Amino acid sequence: MLAQLLLNTLIIGSGYALVAMAFRLMYWVSPFFNLTLGASVALGAYLGYALVPVMGAAAWPIVAILVAAFTWALEAFVYKPIRELGASPMVLLVVSLGVYTIFESVIHLLFGPQYQTLGSAVDFSKFMGIPTAQFVIIALGAVVLVGLSFMLQRTFFGKQVRAIHDSPPLANIIGLDVGRVVMIVSVLTGVILGAYGLCVGYDTGMEPTMGFNILFKGMIAAIIGGPTIGGAYLGAMVLAGAENIGVWLFASQWRDVIAFVIFIILLWLRPEGIFTRRPKPTKCEIRNEK
Repeated sequence: MLAQLLLNTLIIGSGYALVAMAFRLMYWVSPFFNLTLGASVALGAYLGYALVPVMGAAAWPIVAILVAAFTWALEAFVYKPIRELGASPMVLLVVSLGVYTIFESVIHLLFGPQYQTLGSAVDFSKFMGIPTAQFVIIALGAVVLVGLSFMLQRTFFGKQVRAIHDSPPLANIIGLDVGRVVMIVSVLTGVILGAYGLCVGYDTGMEPTMGFNILFKGMIAAIIGGPTIGGAYLGAMVLAGAENIGVWLFASQWRDVIAFVIFIILLWLRPEGIFTRRPKPTKCEIRNEK
């Protein structure tokens, strides 16, 4: 029982982690709650449903590229012009909600409201005792964690991303091309979310409203884990573990309730994130407390 609980936590947590890491990376350079990242996951699933039965495995990289182009186009032609007009993060959030609503309606129109699955289109054999799609989700989560951590800490582009995160005005002053960095990050985010959406299509299937719930679980994981890629990954595992324990003790319909209760409690206890170190108080602060 414990082994199955841990395995389920790893599988579900890896999925949450992919969304959380993509959300955290995008938020570093474009700090607003971009709801269309959920649309990117759904687009990956539905593109797979449309292309895989025709093209087979050759469709997988094409799906990732098309979703990356989708996220790039939204940033280039929707969010960037509005941001340049001085729009606040709240305005951008409302715009992203509108875009997501349009996207969901189009998916509903093209594919219908019914539940779809890629599992019936292509046979995925099992690997190491678990379905291949779930193994790919676990592996992809680990690869993205290592890759993004290395990029942010060891590459010049990663230093540019961190500089923009620390101070966008200062990054502009020192000559960084902020727009170019945001565009590259949007492409990376699209590749991650598109690949995950394709895996979801194989694993649990898809419906037009899937992106919203997936994104919110990833956002919760990113927030409770703290403002780092590693924190987002660990926050996803904590969230998935708590959900699975709750499902084991109660019932599956309580999964979302448990997620939001955990979110509220942890925000109250550790608003900076459970994996963020609190700064040590200075001598002046200690004297003031006395």
